[in-house]
Order: sequence, then C-alpha cells, then structure tokens
Amino acid sequence: MENPYKRKKEPLANKKLILETAAEIGASMAWSDVTFQAIAQKTGLSKGGIIHHFPSKEILLDELFEQSLAELSVLIEHEKENNPQLQPAYAYLKIVCGDMPEGCYLNTMNVILKGTVNNGHFRDRWKEWVQQYLALDFDNADALSLMALLVADGMWFSDILGIYPISSLQKQKILQLINSL
Repeated sequence: MENPYKRKKEPLANKKLILETAAEIGASMAWSDVTFQAIAQKTGLSKGGIIHHFPSKEILLDELFEQSLAELSVLIEHEKENNPQLQPAYAYLKIVCGDMPEGCYLNTMNVILKGTVNNGHFRDRWKEWVQQYLALDFDNADALSLMALLVADGMWFSDILGIYPISSLQKQKILQLINSL
C-alpha cells in the first residue's frame, strides 16, 4: 500500500514554482526578502527541497535573472519575426508599449530592474544582453536606436515603480512618434 502522506516528487514543477514564487516575493517586496523560508511558506515546499534545486540564494537569483532575460529575448525574437525590417531596439520598445499580460511583463521586468539596481553582476549582464539582443554598440549606435532603448527603459521603470501612470493610448502615441522620426 502506498503511503498517503508521501509527497509526489515533481522536480521540474517544483523548480518552476520556486522561481515564480521568488519573482512574486521580489516584486511585492525587495530582493532581500526573497529567502528560502519565505519561499517555503508560500509554496508549501520544505527549505531542504528548495536548497536541493538552488544551493544558495545567489544561484536562485542568478537563474531567475537569466530566465527573465530569456523571456524578454523570446519576445524580441517574436517581434522581429513579425517584422523582419524592425530594428531590435524598436522591437524592445514595441514590447514595452504593447499590451503584455500583466504577470509576464511585470514579473520579468521587475526581476531585471531589481537585479540591475541591486547587483553589479546583473548590471553587467543586462548590458551584455542589450548589446547582444538589441544589437547596440553603445559607442557607435544611432541616436534613434538609443532613444528607443532609453524610452523603453524609462517606461518599464515607471510601470514597475508606479511613478507615472502611462496609459496604453499614450504608449501607442509615443511608439508612433518614434516610428515617424
């Protein structure tokens, strides 16, 4: 007879749950509040189970950051597939201006924002990502691509922190204005 109290082991599902919960905790509080204890309380997993997947908080946050960059990369590639002539920086701006599902966009961008603000390693990783996926050589980039990058960064920064309420209509007007230049 099977033990009814024995929990089924689902490593991939548990790892995904841990990462999602870490992103939620970090989004609603601070990265310092992303602890194994907090994740265990929200998920019902044991701290030992969490440590099995992520031996340290640094490894957990690093994987969370890389996952967020990968999600953003997929969105950029999708935009570029729909419009092959679209400059990568404009694809990035379109993503920020678009109507993204709240959880996807906000959690992804929140992780990137908090990572880059709190950690030099993540700032360097973000710069590498921008150079790779947005094909921006900062020393030689054209002004419009830099402007698209900076506008997009400012808009998601504002969205995450709730600094300025920018409506979807206003975002679309900004996108149209930049596209007309």
